[in-house]
Amino acid sequence: MVRVKLISWSNGGVEDPRRLVVLAVKISAGSLRRRSASYYLNEYSEEGVSKWLKDAVKFPSVLEHIVFTFLIEGISRVTSHQLVRHRIASYTQESQRYSVISKKYVVPKSIMLKGYEDRFHNIVEESFKLYVEMVESGVPPEDARYVLPQAVTTNILMTVNLRELLHIACLRLSSKAQWEIRELVNLMIDEVVRVIPEIRDLIELFCREVS
Repeated sequence: MVRVKLISWSNGGVEDPRRLVVLAVKISAGSLRRRSASYYLNEYSEEGVSKWLKDAVKFPSVLEHIVFTFLIEGISRVTSHQLVRHRIASYTQESQRYSVISKKYVVPKSIMLKGYEDRFHNIVEESFKLYVEMVESGVPPEDARYVLPQAVTTNILMTVNLRELLHIACLRLSSKAQWEIRELVNLMIDEVVRVIPEIRDLIELFCREVS
């Protein structure tokens, strides 16, 4: 089962990280000459913050000042391969060279529905059995791992800015995306809601702007 936890986010020294976007907008517009940075970070109205956050999708570089770090657990290697293609992000993934390989793996529902579940389990379990046998015989884990299926689960620490997160959401929440990565990104967005309540509105506006 996929688990996602937002473990940190940038706040620029203020409680509400959304205000970093407002400050960036005001700096770009030259408004810092009239009001201090402290005003935009602490005193600017809540309504103004929400408005500028949504308007920022039209000039999204200001969204890059908000950064999130997610702990992602229990995704398949199939999905991790898709995730790390989003290169404007930083990743630290569980190593198959140095860590004990988890015997947990993902079985797609489509495989179960078509009646292949038992055969799938048998083949995966045989792969794990051969992996252990090879390691115990002296085959280096980095070589023995070649027999492991892509269904095996992995854990990743991912750091990404808000602009790229919106881009990822546009691609991976689409009905054309594979089910597991859709589930993953939905969980990421669910976590971000507690920091940026407008996140789903931002996704809709951003996707419309770039389409």
